[in-house]
Amino acid sequence: MKRDISTIHGNTRGLGPSQIKRLQLLLRRRVPSGQIVTAQLASLLSVMALEDIQREVGVVLDRAGRVVQVVVGTSERLELPEYGEGVPGLRIVHAHPDGSRLRRDDLAALTISRLDAMAVVHRNEHGNLFMDLALPEEGSGPIQGSGFMPFQDISVDMDALFASSDTVHGTRMHDVQQGELAVLVVVAQSSDKARRRSLELKELARTAGLTVARVFTQVRHKPDSRTLVGSGKLEEILLEARRSDVDLIVFDPELTPAQAKAITQRTGARVIDRTMLILDIFAQHASTREAKLQVELAQLRYRLPHLSHRGNMMSRLMGGIGGRGPGETKLEIDRRRVRERIARLERRLSKMEAERSLRRKRRRSRRVPVVAIVGYTNVGKSTLLTALTGSEVFAENMLFATLSPRARRMRLDSGIGIVLTDTVGFIEDLPSDLQKAFRATLEEMRESDLLLHVLDASDPDMEFRREQVERILREMDLDSIPRLEVYNKCDLLDEWPQGPDVYISALSGRGLDNLRSAITDGLLLMADDNG
Repeated sequence: MKRDISTIHGNTRGLGPSQIKRLQLLLRRRVPSGQIVTAQLASLLSVMALEDIQREVGVVLDRAGRVVQVVVGTSERLELPEYGEGVPGLRIVHAHPDGSRLRRDDLAALTISRLDAMAVVHRNEHGNLFMDLALPEEGSGPIQGSGFMPFQDISVDMDALFASSDTVHGTRMHDVQQGELAVLVVVAQSSDKARRRSLELKELARTAGLTVARVFTQVRHKPDSRTLVGSGKLEEILLEARRSDVDLIVFDPELTPAQAKAITQRTGARVIDRTMLILDIFAQHASTREAKLQVELAQLRYRLPHLSHRGNMMSRLMGGIGGRGPGETKLEIDRRRVRERIARLERRLSKMEAERSLRRKRRRSRRVPVVAIVGYTNVGKSTLLTALTGSEVFAENMLFATLSPRARRMRLDSGIGIVLTDTVGFIEDLPSDLQKAFRATLEEMRESDLLLHVLDASDPDMEFRREQVERILREMDLDSIPRLEVYNKCDLLDEWPQGPDVYISALSGRGLDNLRSAITDGLLLMADDNG
């Protein structure tokens, strides 16, 4: 979503040229990281509202501390722009000409426009500066303002405030919208890896619904600790982002909280990393209740260390019961809520896992062989399940189309009845939290009698991706399960391959008879070994 924000908005009728000039000068102001607003800017707003233009006047700041808009109201209300459903990442600091605290319409705007914060500042006749601050809150609406407090007594952890705002307003900090324009940035230790990861990141972006404006690659043996790519390369990336008016910059590999903060402060575009993009794809395609819970759990586990990354100051806006102590800081409250939600999700998923385990035991008691389809993402596993069983499952040419195990019964030509399961696709450097979150799929694989390792025969990186899947299977102690390699998408090759291996086209159906026979042979051989 692009920000359609004019420089000065609202009731400027009747203002003289010098007053307009002073309003325009506010656009040059910059608030350092870690502060809601500077004392100088707060004093200036108060003086302008009380003495100069005698109307409500305020500034809209982005998360980098830039004044992106000046807003002018009447003597009784602020003329806020129409942000629709809201433009995440903005806060408003303003002053009332009568020196009053936050009003009901101010608090309503906090929720309606999905702001990070709403604040009113006031400087009294003695030159003392005060602030009334309201932050988003879970529930039906925002909390009431803190009431006027001495300016110097209010300190806010900005990282925690932004993360909390994203959570409360129902937007993941990495929300991706269909059709958004993005710049991709890949940093790798070798040119071959940079090429491979660039292609994969482009495919991830396409799956998420992004339009890619440009891909930057950088080969460096050690990522820059502050900006990942170094200051020179970052300036080149940001220049292209501004020139193309992109909505999003996507980095690979994963950004540390400090890197994400440093890069975000340099650009008005949203910044995410590969892990956040994968999480968003998971969230878009999760269909079952269990898959949705697993996605939420992975998101919260990812968010927690970012939320725990402390800024310069800690928020201590309110005391405990009766004001007897400092109470919990805003950051501590946010971390506690996230941990409590993680614990609840883990309990619910454990219950679902127990129910699934019971179903597997019943299936085992009936001696029904289980065959699991595994492989790198987007090799055609769901298409193969549909082709073999005739069932209708979601199959599309995109990454991570399957996010929860799908089991279908089928009967082989030999008369043997089996249960065939589809699983989530593997990917290079799959974040560990995602592996944990999707343990439902992994448990299905653990109970399998035979694994069908599906490979994309048309993929030039097939051997590398085969090794990635084999490595992940070893890490999960699944490499002892018998495996049958199946080469899919052979219809895309110049010639149909020859040899003892199983070559198929799940899309056209060619080679499926040989696959069914190979599955039968594998199960019979395993039965002989066990007998």
